[in-house]
Amino acid sequence: MSESSGIRDAGGTVTEQEILSDVNDELFALLTETAGLQEFLDDFAVMAARRLSTTGDVSCAITLVRRKKAGTLAASDDVARAADEFQSRFHEGPCVQAAQTLEAVYCPDTSTDARWPAYLSRLDTQRIRSILGVPFSLEDSGRAALNIYSSRLDAFDPASISAARALAEAASSSIRFTVRAASADDERLNLEAALASRQTINTAVGIIMFQNKCSQSEALAILQRASSSRNMKLRLVAERVVESATQQP
Repeated sequence: MSESSGIRDAGGTVTEQEILSDVNDELFALLTETAGLQEFLDDFAVMAARRLSTTGDVSCAITLVRRKKAGTLAASDDVARAADEFQSRFHEGPCVQAAQTLEAVYCPDTSTDARWPAYLSRLDTQRIRSILGVPFSLEDSGRAALNIYSSRLDAFDPASISAARALAEAASSSIRFTVRAASADDERLNLEAALASRQTINTAVGIIMFQNKCSQSEALAILQRASSSRNMKLRLVAERVVESATQQP
C-alpha cells in the first residue's frame, strides 16, 4: 500500500497509518473516562469520524442487529443518525448487510446502486454520495457495524476500506467489554426489580391473610383474582394493597 492510499478527500488523503495512529491509547481513554455503553459508543462514533476524515465530510454511526432487528446505537452527527435510522427502519442497506454477513459492504454511488431500493429511495443522496459498512467482531455479544457516510462520490478506495476495517477490529474488544458490562448491569437491575416485586407481592399476601383470616394460598388467589378482574399486573395490585394498608390510621 502506498502512503497516498486512503479515503479520497478533497483536503488530502487519509492514510491507514494516520487512521490507526495511537488508536489503542484513545480507545483505552474512552473506556476509562466514559460512564457507560451509550457514552462510550457516542464518543467512539465521533472519534471514528474524526480519524476517517481530514475535511469533516465523513459521518459515522453504529448499528446493532439483534434478533433480526437493526437499531442505531450511536452517531457522530444528525446526518449519520438519520441515514442510519432509515437502514434500521427498512432493515436493509450496506451497514445492516455488513453486520449480518461480517463482511465490508461498499456503496460507491447512492444514486445508482440498486441493491437496497427501499432504503436508498428515502436517503438524501445529495448529502450522502457513498457509504461504507464494516463489521465489528462482537462474538456472542451481538452483531454490529461501523457505518461511514461520505458526501463524496466513490470516497473509499481499497486501502481505506482496509483501514476502516482495521479501525473497527481495533475497537471490537472495547465494544465487547462495554456491551457485556451493560448486559451485566441490566441483569442486576432486572433481578433487583424482580426481588422488589416479589417482596411487594409477599407483603400484600400477608396483609390479605391478616384482613381475611385466610391461608397464604387463599390470600394469593384473592390477589390473582383481583389482578385478572381489573386487568392489572399482579405487582400493581399488590402495590395498591400495601399502599392502602399503610395509609390506614
